Amino acid sequence: MNATRHGLTMDKSLFTRLAGELARRGRAERETGAFLLARAGHTRDGSRRPRVVAVAYYDDLDPGCLTGGITFTADGYTALAVLCRRDGLRVAADIHTHPLRDVRQSPTDAAHPMTALPGHIALIAPRYARGVTSPADLGVHVLQAGGQWQSAYGRDAARIVRLTSARSAASRLQAVSRWLRSLTWTRRT
Repeated sequence: MNATRHGLTMDKSLFTRLAGELARRGRAERETGAFLLARAGHTRDGSRRPRVVAVAYYDDLDPGCLTGGITFTADGYTALAVLCRRDGLRVAADIHTHPLRDVRQSPTDAAHPMTALPGHIALIAPRYARGVTSPADLGVHVLQAGGQWQSAYGRDAARIVRLTSARSAASRLQAVSRWLRSLTWTRRT
């Protein structure tokens, strides 16, 4: 699937908090959602795979939007734009919940994406996000040029939304630190 090059990377602890918070906000009775935000202007390794560093919940941006479904207004998009501009972030994807196990897009989801740009990733969590522990639990839908969607489920979804652990991030930081020390040492000699 071509969508993997447009995927996301996210720390597992952030993913776990996201799923828990969506479940809490939905109270097992209504859909809820959030925008997944990455640093503006670059990706971690020069690839097209942004790293999610923050989450903006729909009802924080637009307090009246959770109506059973989601009715996100221009006020919410304005608040999102202000947040992104202020913090140097951009929308990498969005996620919303469905009441049952079905994580396919509804006709409304497909016709009204939260971000209508090719490459945008729309995630759908089942059962109002209760019990979601992995990207393999989600429906992952990537908007293609021409307005068509490419969808992935199970292992294919987990290839698009990759989780990392804080330990692997710490390991990368240690490796960079060692490399920087080696450069400093080399200059002294």
